Parts: sequence; structure tokens; C-alpha cells
Amino acid sequence: MGISATRVLLLCIFLFIGMVLSGVIMQPESSLDVWNIDESSFPANSSQEERLTFLLGYAILAPSSHNNQPWSFNVSDGEIEIYADRSRWLSVADPDRREMYLSLGAALENLMIAGEHFGYNCSVSYFPGEENLVAAVSFEPGMRQPSDSPLFDAITARKTSRHPYELREIPREDLEALSGLASDPEASVYISNSSAAKREFLDMVAEADSILYSDINYKSELGRWLAMGVMGPTGLQAKLAQMAVVFLDVGAEETAKDAERINSTPYIGFVCTATNDSISAVKAGRVFERFWLAATTFGISLHPMSQPLEVPQIRAELSGLLPPSYEKRVVMQTFRLGYQTKEADHSNRRPLEDSLRDR
Repeated sequence: MGISATRVLLLCIFLFIGMVLSGVIMQPESSLDVWNIDESSFPANSSQEERLTFLLGYAILAPSSHNNQPWSFNVSDGEIEIYADRSRWLSVADPDRREMYLSLGAALENLMIAGEHFGYNCSVSYFPGEENLVAAVSFEPGMRQPSDSPLFDAITARKTSRHPYELREIPREDLEALSGLASDPEASVYISNSSAAKREFLDMVAEADSILYSDINYKSELGRWLAMGVMGPTGLQAKLAQMAVVFLDVGAEETAKDAERINSTPYIGFVCTATNDSISAVKAGRVFERFWLAATTFGISLHPMSQPLEVPQIRAELSGLLPPSYEKRVVMQTFRLGYQTKEADHSNRRPLEDSLRDR
């Protein structure tokens, strides 16, 4: 005896509601609360472990690809270890883990700036041995009073502005100051306002969008992170956003949004390194975050655009947008830069406790 169409429809509705509700109920805790960290709450009279744990409240405010926050930390006497959380690795969008290491480098930079602000002399060792251990930071007491650092203040002020930008120039002295603050012998930032370069970059982004949104594995991975409520929408909206990405053809819509963003952007930027390895990616992440924080202090907005880097054949073409002096440099990150037309919001973060490793 066959099942009636009505029963099939009701069954589908029941399964759909169950999937949505289960996704909402099981959504990991994520909120904006951690952005309200107050430096006056620094536990100066508490144990070393408590003081260092407090510093991690600034590390977790770092940007990360898809806001996946791929870090975990271990705090011991005088040292913080930063681990790659492989469970949060975007294996489809980021098969070589470049974006994961960039994100960890950004968290490391925030941690170093916060440590120096609260009077520590900080030193870092990269990939000191243990699997997934990306960096170990040692903290030695230094200055007794917090240093006056605009970069420190920018940690809690930094936002990702995905809106169109004003088509006006950034003063040359500001651009030079930004480049100076983000200087590093192993990683550098190149800024271009060339119309031709922006057109080529737009073509690369459009091609990358077309390829990525035609890949069901990429869409499924993106949808999973949307459903977790860390990429803007939360609750039921996050689950609906996941289903839209996975089941609908959103590639053309995303390409149109990216075209509007780039066409409204006066500058595009590139973070480059001399070599293409894990340490270089971590150092590039540090330079990128420092540049972003410096831009924030100047009232300048930034928006990472990694699509061309997530498609190998397009990534290989990015170096063609650089001047001859960058001929042998590896592009690690691309972004747009300018003055925002609309106020951006902070992105959700999971609680610090979720990033602390079991002892």
C-alpha cells in the first residue's frame, strides 16, 4: 500500500522542523560579550596564571577565516602555548592550512601587544616541537605600569567592514605610517590604488566565487560554519543561512556583492612573504593583524578577501598584480582598504573557556 502525497509532505515538514530545531538547540555558545573586556580588570594581584589567562581575552579577538577561531591555549607558569585546533580547520577552503596559520598569527600578535601593554617582556618560539603547537610565548615582568599603546586600544575597536567604502584617497603619510608599523623583515604589506590592478583583482574574485560556489564540498563546509552562528546570523537565522548556501545557487549573488565591494574600494592590499611555509604564514598573520590594528587607529577600514587564494590556479596569478620588486614574494593574504560608509559590527566569539586546553 503506497504512502499518500499528504503523508509524504507532512513527513518532510516534520524532518525539516526537526533538523532546524536540533541545529539551533545544539548551536555552540557564541556571543559578543568577550568584546567588553576591560583593562582595569587586569588581576595584577593574582597568580601569574590568572594574569596570563586574562591576556588571552585579547588574543581571541583576533580575526580568523570564516571566523572559525582555530586556536586553543595552554597557560603555565610564565608561558602561554598556542595550538592549532584541527577540529576547526577548513579543510576544503584551506587545504594547505595557510588561512589557519594566518589566523593563529593574528591571535599571537594580539597576545604580544596585550602582554607588552601590561608590562611584560615577551618572546616567542615558533613550532617548538609538539604536534599542533604553533607558538610558545614567554612572559617576563618588565615595566610596572601599562604602556600607552594605540595598537592595544585598537584590539577591542577593530571590526571587519564588508560594506562599500568611500572612493577617496588615504593621505600618503598615513599609508606610510601604516606600512612602518607593520614592517617585518620576513613579511610585508603592499597597497595598490591602480585601477587596472583593481579590475584584474575583481576578475579573479569573480572567477574564484564561480568555482567555489559550484563546489558542493565548499558550500557544505561554509554552511556548517554559518550554522554555528559565528558568521553573523545566529539561532534560526543561522540554520536558514546554512540551508540557503548549501541548497540554493547563491554564487551569482555573492559575486555581485563582491563586485560592488571592490568597485567601491580605493585600495587593495597584499600581505607577502619570501617563502611559502607554515612559519611564514604565522608571521604574515602577525603583520596583517598589526597593519589592521594600525589602520583602525587611523579610522581606516579593512576587509579580507581570500577567495582568489582559495583556488590554486587563481592564487598563482596574484603575483602578477605586484610590482617587479615583489616578483619573488608569495601572496599570503589579500584585502581591501578604505573609509567605511556604514558602521560595521563586531563578530561573535566563543567564550575564552572553550579555547583553554585541559590540563
